[in-house]
Amino acid sequence: MAKEGNMKRNIIIAVILIIIVIIGIATFFIVKCHINNVDKSYELETISEEDCKYFAVYAGGKFGVIDISGNMIIKNEYANIIIPNQKRPVFICYDAQGQITVLNENSEQIYTEYETVEAIEINGIASNFPYEKSVLRYKQNGLYGLIDFSGNVITKPIYQEIYSVKYKEGELLANKDGKYGVINNKGVELISFEYDDIEADKFYDTNTHSKNAGYIVKKTTSEGYKYGYVNSNWETILNAEYTSVSRILDIDSKDVYLIVAKEGQFGVFRNKNKQVDFLYQSIDYNKDTNLFIVERSGKFGVINTEGKIIVDIIYKYVRFNGIYIYTESYTEKFYFDKNGEKVENGYTNLIDVSNQDCYITINENNLYGMINRDGEEIVKNQYLYIEYVFDNYFVAYKEGNGFGVIDKNNNVIVQFGYDVLSKMGEYKMLKGIKMDKNITDIFSSDMEKIASAKDGAIDINEEYLELYNAEKSEYITKEGDIKTAQEIYKNNTLFAIPKDKKWGAVDINGEEKLKFNYEYITQINNFGFAGIKQNGKWGAIDKEGNIVCECIYDFDDQDLEEGIIRPEFLGKYYKTYTENGEIYYSDEMATN
Repeated sequence: MAKEGNMKRNIIIAVILIIIVIIGIATFFIVKCHINNVDKSYELETISEEDCKYFAVYAGGKFGVIDISGNMIIKNEYANIIIPNQKRPVFICYDAQGQITVLNENSEQIYTEYETVEAIEINGIASNFPYEKSVLRYKQNGLYGLIDFSGNVITKPIYQEIYSVKYKEGELLANKDGKYGVINNKGVELISFEYDDIEADKFYDTNTHSKNAGYIVKKTTSEGYKYGYVNSNWETILNAEYTSVSRILDIDSKDVYLIVAKEGQFGVFRNKNKQVDFLYQSIDYNKDTNLFIVERSGKFGVINTEGKIIVDIIYKYVRFNGIYIYTESYTEKFYFDKNGEKVENGYTNLIDVSNQDCYITINENNLYGMINRDGEEIVKNQYLYIEYVFDNYFVAYKEGNGFGVIDKNNNVIVQFGYDVLSKMGEYKMLKGIKMDKNITDIFSSDMEKIASAKDGAIDINEEYLELYNAEKSEYITKEGDIKTAQEIYKNNTLFAIPKDKKWGAVDINGEEKLKFNYEYITQINNFGFAGIKQNGKWGAIDKEGNIVCECIYDFDDQDLEEGIIRPEFLGKYYKTYTENGEIYYSDEMATN
């Protein structure tokens, strides 16, 4: 009986242990699942100049802060002032010794419980607002943490360093216990703290900017530095075990292509999958053909992104010429197409113009022409340059004649004679400049000259562009229509216009509100101010035409804008920029 009782007791204990193990395993998976499903998403606060409520101002040799009415709200008594988010009244003020005081709009000191509070500068992104806009870095007991602009603690002070990740707004490189990781602006860990260095891969596209950029991570081993890769979803794609890792930036794809080196040999990965084995001493990608030049044992050839050999690896020299692959052996030269087939032709380069069913050709004399898809010549190789612009039009350069426009049948659409002839951003128009006469012409999408100005300059905006000089302003929509100032600045009640080589201002009905005795008047800006020019110097008026600053600024030697100098005002101060592109205002050029 005792033996039977012991057996039952042992069975019960075993069952209990099994249950405990099962519960432990379940708990582990629940915790692991929870960790792996941490919400790593974050938001970026956007800002435009129209949103701004505060600006740094440089007046009397010191920095202060003004509001959008031009009123000084922080006295100009600091060596520098940074406003991380110009919609919010948080002003980081530096004295001559570099000591920091943080003030609000009432000049009251804030965040006094911390040793220091600083803005986090965004690196590698061109912006007039070059700081993280939702978080600040604070220091406590020699370590750093994050707070928001209301002073709420986002992270405890547990980091030796916190910086922005280059090219990646909203993601922050931090050092904890001597190792680097990445957190977001909510303080959530994105990449674990196990690396000796981390940098963004520099991928950028016009739609998502750097959102789809990943990270190259580095560890120090007994064999030296080893590199790996973490993608834009913060998943480890390659462990840090390679001698080099670089992303192919010219492949605009959801897939990440990486050129990777291991033990002196190079291969290619697509995400986690090895596409090209470690067989080559070098690999170079060509975006026009989506092919690689590879080197093996001092010889060169071409492979595709799947690793298939397109051109045998037997040549002493290989380069891409447009859609052609040019090769040299020690005795011969060959051309191949992107499928690896040998081709015979008299051209060193073909540039595919797919929507026109033709190629721009370059011959051995470096002269440009065009052929159709059947290889028939449609434009002789007689130009020093040809570039497709839009529709049926090509900008061409003829020696001794300058730039003009032709179609693919070599009909001259815009006469040759321009020193510059180029597209203007997203506008389906061309800008032509004749430097000897300093004339700027604008051509519409059908190559009609729609505007012209001597000593002119161009401002390009989202909805219109402006061609202007000292005597006129012409506003042109994306459709090529000429508009008046009243049609463009619909929220204004005062409009600057020229008459008899002088400038004045009228109301919406064209009635004179400011006499025509100025050399120039800018349009009223979003803050309700305009510049006026008299006797070569500038001042400012408000939206009612009242003078808020006499003409005391001399910008003759100041490069405020390309072409004609046309400053922008906020009250009595003019707009300028710091070295990193941050907007501020100043009275530095006042002459009396």
